[in-house]
Amino acid sequence: MTKRDPFKYFKTSPEIIRLAVMLY
Repeated sequence: MTKRDPFKYFKTSPEIIRLAVMLY
């Protein structure tokens, strides 16, 4: 997993959004 386009991953990876919400 590269940290180049976090927005792209967020758009294609709904699971990542959940992780972000949990972190927040």
